[in-house]
Order: sequence, then structure tokens, then C-alpha cells
Amino acid sequence: MLTKVRRELHYQYRSMRLALGMLSRRFFHCNLQVTYRCNLTCKICDFWKTEHDPADELSLDDIRLIGRKLNRLGTLIISLAGGEPLIREDLFRIIEILNEENHFPILITNGWYVNEPLARDILRAGLQEISVSVDYADPKMHDAQRGREGSWDRAINALDLLNKHRPDRRNRVHMISVLMDDNLDQVEDMIKLSREIGVTYMINLYSWNRGGKERRMPDRHVTEYLMGLKKKYPEFITLTSYIDRLDQAINEGGIGDCQTGRLLMNIDNHGNVSRCTETLDRQVGNILTDDILDIRDRLHAVQSASRCNQCWTSCRGFAESMYARPRMRQFKEFLLSVKRK
Repeated sequence: MLTKVRRELHYQYRSMRLALGMLSRRFFHCNLQVTYRCNLTCKICDFWKTEHDPADELSLDDIRLIGRKLNRLGTLIISLAGGEPLIREDLFRIIEILNEENHFPILITNGWYVNEPLARDILRAGLQEISVSVDYADPKMHDAQRGREGSWDRAINALDLLNKHRPDRRNRVHMISVLMDDNLDQVEDMIKLSREIGVTYMINLYSWNRGGKERRMPDRHVTEYLMGLKKKYPEFITLTSYIDRLDQAINEGGIGDCQTGRLLMNIDNHGNVSRCTETLDRQVGNILTDDILDIRDRLHAVQSASRCNQCWTSCRGFAESMYARPRMRQFKEFLLSVKRK
């Protein structure tokens, strides 16, 4: 009982610090590349095209140091990214460490490695949120996109297992789709599938910038259609303020006044810090060796000088959408999504 009380008090403490950071427009989200290795060959990603050595990845001691340094900025939502993060056998410990350092670890996975013990263990370790990528309701289209037969079945099974083993309604499990030129008409079917499994559904606009990938944006307006689906299905929890700007992002190639470097930062597998995954080649320092407050100031300076308007991905979009008017709408939508069983 005492352990349960301590966990709840720790959750409330972290929630308070995160809320204070968000209200004061401090950093509250960090993408942390724990690996660039992956078991799939997705058409919409370039990381797998280069061989990556596990020896080059952050150690558990590095993760703890990063967690402690970021703690000076306040509690952050830390997205464990890749590559495929679950390819790391010590991911359970990474989650535990970041949880202990007062952060909220989350991740996106292709679902391939999820089995019953793993689903149970990572959620009990303190993983706050996990999203499984499913880009098509059609299994064959998904498998072709991901470059491996059976990847759709693995993803759906992962969602079922993760939903089964989440210890609390606040441990969120989502299906997430990258919105592209050929899957808009399948979004409603994917929302229905999410409802059948018992999880929620989110979308992320495709970004073609990093690596110079082929532009694969929808060739028609999407905001009105998606807002209709959001009103129809409570399982569709992507923030209204994010959906509202999708047509603009598609037509203009992105959204201006980017706040990465002020609300969001990226740390790669060597500890190098940049504004986001689209600017990996424009580093401002290394969190393992540099003072975190110096890094913060450099990020702020780069953000203030930037005129970037080249994406509207969900990591950036979520952070910025939380401040869109009317402001209370976003917080209400977020809290309601957390309460969904």
C-alpha cells in the first residue's frame, strides 16, 4: 500500500512540475534518440539506410545524467525515439531511470517486438504513453510501406497487449498514423479499429524534409473531414488546434513561427542537442558535457533567429497547439483523452 501511495504522490509531483513548465512556456517536451537501429525498412524513413552500431548509443549512465540535467529545466515529457526504441533490450531500465528523475517517458513503436512480458514490464516501469504506428487499415498496404510482411499483424497485436496490461487509465495507449497522400480514406476505418481494440487514435502529418524524401502530402483539404471524424468518434483524440492547421501546413509546406528550441528540443544518440529531428546537423552543444542552462540559452537564441516553416509534425504540433486559442480547449481535450479507459 505504501508503495502505491508513493507512486501516486510521485505522479502528482511530476504532474505539478510539468503543468508549471507548460504554463510558463518553458521546455516541456524532449525527443531523445535512444537508437537509430530498426528492424523495418519503412519508405517514409531514412535512418535504416545507414548501419548503426549499438556501441554508439547512450549508456544507462548517460541516460541518468541526461535525466538529471533536464530535471533542472523542470519535468519534461521525454519521447524515446529511434529507429525502433524497443530494439534496445535495456529499454525497461531507461524508462525506470527517466521516471526516477521526475520525467514522463513516452514512445512510438512499430510494435514488432511487443509480447506479453514486454508489454507488462515497460508499462510497470513507468512508461506514461505508448503509440503503435499503423498507417493503413489494409494490412497489405501497411506491410508494403513498412517493408516487412506481418508488420500490420504485429502492430495490432501490440496494441491489444499494451491495452491489456496498462496499469492505470493515465497510461495511454494509442494507434498513430502518418497522414500521407494515399491513406486519408482509411482513417475512419483505423479509428473504428482503435475503438474495437479499446485504444485511442492519433495522426501525425508526414514530413519529407529530413533526407530529402519524396513529398507525399494529401492532394485535397483534410481539416474539415478530420474534424468531422473527431466529432463522430471520441477515440480520435488528436488536438483540435493541430487539425485546424493541417490544410495550411499542406498548402504552404509547413507552419511558421516554429517554437522548437523553446518548447521542444532533440537529443541524439551521442547526446548532441538540436532544436528538432529536422535540424540534427545544427547542434548547439552536447548535454553530456555542457551545462544545461547554457544549452537552453543557445536553443533560445537559435529559435529566436529562425524563420523555419518546413513542417507540422505532431511533436512540434502538440507543443504549440497547447497554446492556441481558446487555450482551455486544448487542456480540456488532453485531460478528457487521459480519462478514457
